[in-house]
Amino acid sequence: MKIACLIDFKKFLVKDEPAPSIGPDDVLIRVKACGVCTSELYSWNGKNKNVVFPLYLGHEPSGIVEAIGKNVKELKVGDHVTVLTEKGGYAEYLKVPKDHVVKIPEDIPFEAALGEPLACAINGVKRSNIQLGDVVVVIGCGFMGSLIIQGVVLRGPSKIIAVDLKDDRLRLAEKLGADETINPNEEDVVKTVRKLTNGKGADVVIEVTGHQKPLDMAGEILKIRGRLVIFGYHVGEPRLINMSLWNWKGLDVINAHERAPNIYMEGMRIGIALLDKGLIKMRPLITHLYPLERINEAFHTANMQPRGFIKAVIMP
Repeated sequence: MKIACLIDFKKFLVKDEPAPSIGPDDVLIRVKACGVCTSELYSWNGKNKNVVFPLYLGHEPSGIVEAIGKNVKELKVGDHVTVLTEKGGYAEYLKVPKDHVVKIPEDIPFEAALGEPLACAINGVKRSNIQLGDVVVVIGCGFMGSLIIQGVVLRGPSKIIAVDLKDDRLRLAEKLGADETINPNEEDVVKTVRKLTNGKGADVVIEVTGHQKPLDMAGEILKIRGRLVIFGYHVGEPRLINMSLWNWKGLDVINAHERAPNIYMEGMRIGIALLDKGLIKMRPLITHLYPLERINEAFHTANMQPRGFIKAVIMP
């Protein structure tokens, strides 16, 4: 298969390199799985013009504790864990601070224990401030949207409306808890949401796409004093918004991206607990698995988004 890409990841792969040395507060992880994040595609496909080399991607890893520093008391060698890291997950070994590690039950597959995206989704739902009985619209039902829908279910809304351009993703959204689905290629989203809400509009809209049109749509379908939660990763061209509409409706606009490590870790611990109880399901969302040697193919697939694709995971 010939794959066009900005970065040929394979030339950066090094086999049999010594594992990183660790300090007293560090944990050495043997990586067993690392998810391919949509945000990384912008470096791979050339849309991110600020790429600086060397580039060490991979921030959704899980694995087994290989070694611990002398100050690490909460973990032991052999524990199954997921971690918070900004880079380096596409590797055989990864060194992280002890405070960035969360244990996972051994019966959860590594590819289904991706703590970082799970933490993002949980924190996004928490930031949305969904109240009992709210009507919630989720625009974008890919991997993150599917996690968010499951989190929204736990908040007790009266109705969840899922919006996506792909029917297979809408069918998955229904299985995960969406009450209604809308494909913008087949019906007018604004008119349908108004009909489903008796003309009132949605209480909360969570935009998960990172594109201009869904952002415009979100303002249109929200009720007066509704809450717009921007979860999509907006990169590249600046976004234009209808501030007149947002002002007139008195919208609360929430940026649901977290950067504080302590908040990230709180979301990760909550997410893993929900995963363990079966209240969040990750495994049905993992549709494509690749060995580390086929990382370019994994990124190509994630970039092309073929039918049935939700999430690619690298298994070193």
